[in-house]
Amino acid sequence: MSAAATSASSPLLLEGTAYWEQLMEECKRQAELINSVVSQKGLSSDHQIQCTTGPELRMCKSADPSTTVKLIIGFYPWGPMLSLCITGYECQDEKFFPEECELPIAQDTDGSVIAIFDEGLSFSARELAAYLTQAFRRCFPGLSLPQMLGQSH
Repeated sequence: MSAAATSASSPLLLEGTAYWEQLMEECKRQAELINSVVSQKGLSSDHQIQCTTGPELRMCKSADPSTTVKLIIGFYPWGPMLSLCITGYECQDEKFFPEECELPIAQDTDGSVIAIFDEGLSFSARELAAYLTQAFRRCFPGLSLPQMLGQSH
C-alpha cells in the first residue's frame, strides 16, 4: 500500500508521516554536508550527492564509485514500514552487493517514534539519516565523512 492510499485507521499514521518528513529533511541536510566537503576538496559536481524527496527518498552519486539509496514509506493495517534498497558500482562493470531491508516504524518505550532495524536496533529519524548517508563512504575513501555526519545543526 502506498503513502497515497493510507487510511485514517492505520496505527501510527500521524507519527509515521512526521517521522518520514523529519527523515527526508535530515537526509537532505546530510547530503548538503557531504556536498560541501566535496566542493571544498575541489571535486567536480558529478561527485556530489543528489537528494530527491517525496513519496520516495532517493540519494544518488552517479560517478564511479556510485551509490544509490532508495527508501519508500508504506502504510499498512499494522502500521508504517520503510523499504530500503542500497545499490551501486565499485567501478563501471562491478556492482557491489546490494542491501535491502524493511524497517517498521514504531513507538519506543519512551514514546519516541523510531524505525526498527535488524533484530531490534532502533533509529531516530536523525540516526537513520546518518546510517543511510554512511553508504556513501565507499564513494569518498579519502574524505572524513563520519565526523561531518555526526555534527548537529
